[in-house]
Amino acid sequence: MVEKLRTVGIDIGTSTTSLIIAELTITDISAGFSLPQLAISHKRIIYRSPVIFTPLLSETQIDAAQLKQFVTSQYHRAHVTKSSFKLGAIIMTGETARKANADRVLHALSEYAGDFVCATAGPGLESVIAGKSAAHSLLTQPDPQPVINFDIGGGTTNLAYFVNGDCQDTACFDIGGRLIRLDHDSNVITYIAPKIQQLITQLDLPIRLGAVTSVSQLQPLINAMVALLENTIGLGDPVAYFNQFVTDKSLQPVPSTVRLTFSGGVADCLVDQLPVDSFRYGDIGLLLGHTLKQSLLFKERVVCPADETIQATVIGAGSQSMILSGSTINYDRSTLPLKNLPVVKVSQSLKEYSPETVVANIQQQLSLFEQSVIALALGPVTATFEGLQQWVAVILKSMNASIKDRQPLIIVTQENVAQALGNSLRSQLPPNYPVVVLDQISASSGDYLDVGLPVAGGEAVPVIVKTLIFS
Repeated sequence: MVEKLRTVGIDIGTSTTSLIIAELTITDISAGFSLPQLAISHKRIIYRSPVIFTPLLSETQIDAAQLKQFVTSQYHRAHVTKSSFKLGAIIMTGETARKANADRVLHALSEYAGDFVCATAGPGLESVIAGKSAAHSLLTQPDPQPVINFDIGGGTTNLAYFVNGDCQDTACFDIGGRLIRLDHDSNVITYIAPKIQQLITQLDLPIRLGAVTSVSQLQPLINAMVALLENTIGLGDPVAYFNQFVTDKSLQPVPSTVRLTFSGGVADCLVDQLPVDSFRYGDIGLLLGHTLKQSLLFKERVVCPADETIQATVIGAGSQSMILSGSTINYDRSTLPLKNLPVVKVSQSLKEYSPETVVANIQQQLSLFEQSVIALALGPVTATFEGLQQWVAVILKSMNASIKDRQPLIIVTQENVAQALGNSLRSQLPPNYPVVVLDQISASSGDYLDVGLPVAGGEAVPVIVKTLIFS
């Protein structure tokens, strides 16, 4: 069985916005006498948009009309419509995700871009999908070495640490190429990001908003920014201002054998010699890239070429963010698609905790959400009749209020038990009750789940596990 699907990825970053369209090939990779095992066997980029500056109405407002016009024009150029896509993702990152209207703009654009184009924001997911695109060749080798990808954009640097091809840790820092902007013709500084202004004050540097600047004047600041990036993987002398630039969290210690890749707009600025026109982009991106190229990151670690640079995030959003749940899934088609379901994770095992304790934990977490439809991610499930019945009893008791209101029941497990668990649930629920049970999905409390329309003749559904963060 082979099926081809089109997917769209849209990345709205601090500096730039771009769009890609990819074709995914889904095949059954199982042996002939086993259950079907559906996987994405091939990914091909079939359209890349030009990279544009992210349109803003002001320093605090995104220009939603211009973004919508951009998507419309690119769909027209690619000869597609929103109905062409069964899945996809829009990711809003960096400083743009902190704009006053970010949440509203992102979800409105999601509805406009396609019936199942999920909206997401936050450094964790961005780090992973950019890393998967940039380091794809390294991550898919037979015996992949540890890799850290630095995705350096206009407002943030996202790190993703991969071991054996899987992401083990992520981090994000408020370091980027457009945190200082200037007029290209006059070299007058037109914008300084708040955290950079703090650093300028701490270092007592003569850099002022509205004043003419130069490469030599900015270089001490750039050196300080690069020293911080060296610190992120344990290189160089510790800097006093490290913690003030941490966006969400820093990396755990990593081995010195780790390989590095670089993506994002600044990755295209990793030059040995600064061009005469160092401010050609109206920012400090070229200075940051040039200084990085001379840093300990390149001198003391192995740096490998990236498969993608400035479009790594958008390609990841379009082709790397989705997983398939299939083979033994159990669902009501009329319930799909589902968007932005908050995940309630059950961390306890029924082998170690009483059902009453587990039910109490679930209900305590449910009380944190105003919406009644959530995705319940189960702890370890034993694939025996007794084990399944124990979980059915816990689910029915903890979700009793939602069941009375006939809200869809969405269950996810890591174990391959969705079909049996779904059947057991249905036997104790009212007739035709809306149930979706998915397996081989790893999700945690605080995550959100998007579940798309069935693919591959109904044998699988696309799932995206994501984090929504607007700050």
